[in-house]
Amino acid sequence: MRNKDTKEEMRNKGTKEKRVEKFRKKRFWPAIVVFIGVTFFSVSMVMAFVAFFTTYVGATKISRMHEEAVYAGASFDRLMESGMTAKEAGEELQVLLNGDTELYLLDSGRNMIMSTGTSRPRFDVSVDFSLGGNEVVLVDSVEESLAAYNDESLMNIIMDLAFKGVYGKSEFSRRDAGWLQEGIFEQKFWMQSPIKQPNYFLYTRQELKIQRQDIFYIGMLGTFALFAFLVPSAFLFINTIRAIVVQRRMANLMYLDIVTGGRNWIYFQDMAGKIVTRHRNRRKTYAVVELHMERYHNYCACYGVSAGEELLESMDGFLEARTDKGELHARYEGADFALLFCCKGESEQECREKILRRVRSLLAELTGLRPEQKLHFHAGICLICPNLTERGRHYADRKNVDIREMYSCANTARLETNCMLEQRFAFFEPEMQEKQLWSRSVVENVEAALHQEVFQVYLQPKYSPSDKKIVGAEALARWVNEAGEVIQPDRFISIMEENGLITKLDDYMISHVAKLLSEWTIQGKKVMPISINLSKAHLSQEGLAEHICRLVDAYGPRHELIELEVKEGAFFEEKDILTETVKRLKDYGFGVSLDDFGTGYSSLNSLKDMQLDAVKLDTGFFRGESDSRRGELIVREVIRMVRGLDMRVVAEGVEKEEQVDFLTESGCDMIQGFYFARPMPVCEFEKKVEMDG
Repeated sequence: MRNKDTKEEMRNKGTKEKRVEKFRKKRFWPAIVVFIGVTFFSVSMVMAFVAFFTTYVGATKISRMHEEAVYAGASFDRLMESGMTAKEAGEELQVLLNGDTELYLLDSGRNMIMSTGTSRPRFDVSVDFSLGGNEVVLVDSVEESLAAYNDESLMNIIMDLAFKGVYGKSEFSRRDAGWLQEGIFEQKFWMQSPIKQPNYFLYTRQELKIQRQDIFYIGMLGTFALFAFLVPSAFLFINTIRAIVVQRRMANLMYLDIVTGGRNWIYFQDMAGKIVTRHRNRRKTYAVVELHMERYHNYCACYGVSAGEELLESMDGFLEARTDKGELHARYEGADFALLFCCKGESEQECREKILRRVRSLLAELTGLRPEQKLHFHAGICLICPNLTERGRHYADRKNVDIREMYSCANTARLETNCMLEQRFAFFEPEMQEKQLWSRSVVENVEAALHQEVFQVYLQPKYSPSDKKIVGAEALARWVNEAGEVIQPDRFISIMEENGLITKLDDYMISHVAKLLSEWTIQGKKVMPISINLSKAHLSQEGLAEHICRLVDAYGPRHELIELEVKEGAFFEEKDILTETVKRLKDYGFGVSLDDFGTGYSSLNSLKDMQLDAVKLDTGFFRGESDSRRGELIVREVIRMVRGLDMRVVAEGVEKEEQVDFLTESGCDMIQGFYFARPMPVCEFEKKVEMDG
């Protein structure tokens, strides 16, 4: 059940991390991109609008100049058609134009025929009129400022000089006119008039005048357009800033641990990954540490949940004070904290020693965090070392460092400390991960193995000391993998006990032993009692006796042929339930024996309170010297006492002939051990029974 809860917590934690990552990516960049796009579009539209309106104003004034030049050319053609000479036509045209326009007339050889003013066109400096025709616009000889604009667009010249005039560089401002009618730019140009006479060229001097109101209206319209476009952009900018602020506040909430008020695992995972992969940190060695408080749930049960949360808050504050700049700490879950420490050392061994001293000091100080209460802490450490290039001369950047995997490795190292009495911290080693992977493989595959009947029943014979014949057997489980290799129980039994899967193996063994006994009966083979181990987890279940009856009765062997072995350690917990279960099993006709007698402190109480059929002496009784007087005395007295309670005595783990002789002399009923036979497949056991008979 605890394993399922842990899986559910990990699944929820992973879902939360995905939601945070999705939230961060969804809120920030789209708003920035939209704002930049809208701003760029708005400014571009305003600039295009101003350029268009400026072109329109300038083109209107230039069109008037062009119309005057066309009118002068048409008038000159009419005068020439009336019979006048070119000079007479030019003089008459001057009168017709009221003397307001200066004229310059040339013949086909570019010789001047007539000039009505003091200035003349400069044929070496021309201006692009850009009105779609073949117009020729020349700079006036007086206008020295236009000499640099050879072959330039007239519109560019006008805008350049006009805006210079706005800043006071124009000398043609008229102070007597209204402010808006003041001229800020006046320039003279010679424009060639289109005429039908091929032997003559007529130029008229035109004046281009830009008034203040022209620039004012352009500025006003530009300001209006800018306001019209930028107001939505301003609102979008405000909304973007507000979205960013909200996003950061939400991110802070997502990074907040509601119990301690500090940072949570999501923050640690995100920031630790960034720290260890930074270019400037490529030479540094880091350590991911899992800090675990033992029996935190018991602490909460004794002092209350509020006191437990206050303790976690104190731990978070303590770790905050012990964490240097560039290091991290955060609560993972429960009373587990994740830490990222920077290790300074010339070699990996030096880094290990320094981080070891630091973690040892940290655990010692945490133990005294509540002087009136005894606290216990364990820690697992996983080093993240620098990456050297192939030649080993330079350090390469770390890429794609999985902090979750590093923390999982630290957790694996910490779990190893549970098997150590004094050691409270450990470094992660690759073989630890192999052990964890094997444990995970067992958990994931055991149910399928039971369903596919991959487990095989092995039988270890029990011999009578008097005649050395087989009088029974103990059923043991062996896991045979796909390669045909036999996996010993010590590699999977403890894992199944930790994860609550051992009860399924118990049911599997009971069913297969019942089936085997039934087959022996039907085939007329010699049938003898077989004992089966019951796990402590199974014994605490209500209705166990009825459940075993259903499994056995499905195949129909006699109940007295099955003996159920109960380990002595099971009597420490829920003794009343166990006593009732043993009584009901005996009522149904099953034999019940006490396994590993002598390993616990309640051995005699177990014999006193339970009506058992047999007692199995623990192998520890036979590991010493066979001639030990103290050991022999204890074994003799135990055998005498057990037989006095009308129970049989079974000695297991017997490996020497001297032990067999001693047990036979002492009155032991059955002997089981390597001296006689190892556990074997059913077919070999059947052959041995047949040979024994």
